[in-house]
Amino acid sequence: MGDRLTGDDWAKALHSFQTSAFRWEAQGTYREPYEQEPLRQFLTGADPDTAFLQGWLDDVRRATDAGRRYSRVRVLTDPLTDYLRFELSLTPLNAAAGEDIRVLPAARQRALAVPDTDFWLFDDEWAAVMHFGDAGFLYADAVTEPARVAEFLEIRELVWQDAVPFEEYAVT
Repeated sequence: MGDRLTGDDWAKALHSFQTSAFRWEAQGTYREPYEQEPLRQFLTGADPDTAFLQGWLDDVRRATDAGRRYSRVRVLTDPLTDYLRFELSLTPLNAAAGEDIRVLPAARQRALAVPDTDFWLFDDEWAAVMHFGDAGFLYADAVTEPARVAEFLEIRELVWQDAVPFEEYAVT
């Protein structure tokens, strides 16, 4: 593993890539503190306050307007967790900002034998393996060794081909 990324270093990684940033999102629940109140609102049937997302959406718009690409594949449990239902309700905002999002059923993830460890892949040159705790994201380990990066590229290609574009999933 390379450097451990937290705080400003992690934020820089998410925004300083040159051409592409891909996210493999494999958890059924995330426990980010800033999402807890909007999640609670969603679960009570209210429209969640999406202010926590605005900075990210603005960054994605700027990047995609400049020709850079954000994409992700999100694993969906069956049945969906409350968190995934919440996340899917917000996904149109991410897509409108310019993210290319696909979904993959958890059963298909298992059949493809791909890991359930989240990661980002930046510019096809390095990966950031994410680590979580009871209170959300802890840190990411940067992976730069070419053979390991090739493994992440292979996972991305495999799941991307098999995943369903969010727009198609949302109408079923």
